[in-house]
Amino acid sequence: MALERRNGRVYRYTTERVGRRVVRRYGGSGLIATLGQQLHDGSRELRRLDRLGERLRLDRVRWRNARLRGWLARVSVAVADALRAAGWHQHRRQWRRKRGTPMAELATMTADQARASWHPGELSAAAGKLDPETAAQAAKGDAAVLPAVDAFLAADPAATALWGDMGRRLLRRWVRRYAGNCLTTERAVLRLAADLRARLAGPRPTALDVLLAERVVIGWVFLSWCEAQYEGLVAEVGIAQQQFHLKRIDLAHRGLLSACRTLAKVKKAKLPDVLALVNVSPPVTNGPEFRAGG
Repeated sequence: MALERRNGRVYRYTTERVGRRVVRRYGGSGLIATLGQQLHDGSRELRRLDRLGERLRLDRVRWRNARLRGWLARVSVAVADALRAAGWHQHRRQWRRKRGTPMAELATMTADQARASWHPGELSAAAGKLDPETAAQAAKGDAAVLPAVDAFLAADPAATALWGDMGRRLLRRWVRRYAGNCLTTERAVLRLAADLRARLAGPRPTALDVLLAERVVIGWVFLSWCEAQYEGLVAEVGIAQQQFHLKRIDLAHRGLLSACRTLAKVKKAKLPDVLALVNVSPPVTNGPEFRAGG
């Protein structure tokens, strides 16, 4: 489009290609021609600014994507190093836990350390003893001795484990029921239960691993007690009593298997704790901004 001046007057013409011909059309004269040309120029400038803004927007998106790809690459390297250090390996782009326990993890926890928290004698030796008079008043519910009790429990974590580990106390009650008056059986079962819990929880266990391993061990002791009860009475009771004991054994089996399945699922799905140390904070993505007219 262009303005032409002839004999002191302004004319506006437009040209376009129609097939092989270039067609020239009349677009007005005088003020109409001038205004039409200004409107056309303004529209063309707006389209130019729109294209410029789109290019800047795409540049900003590309810049952010490049930053994000770099951050993801660094995170991938850090996570891969952490997984390999924790005994995982990559197979067909999937991370899997290696079978067996790495020697580095076995060296961090001895067998004595793993089972010490469930051995009453070792806990008692580590925790020390509360003053007999204070212990007697606490057993009666006397609130006046609470400061002394709190100080005793805060002095050593072993004291809290000795008195506050409900799973261990429940286990000891069931073991006493199973062992009766035989102290040798009681002590042996307690040590075997502690060793079994440590092996089930594994090296460097989480709190959830320990709780689930504890439920498995308690379920195993309860099932053993139910079967021992049934074995001692099977020749003396009738069919109805035998059915009662068999139902209780079946319920104990279900509880034990449920705890085992839950522990297995948690261990299979769990990522190593070392990943908690990996810094995966997203990068700052404030790129160059574009403002029309600014």
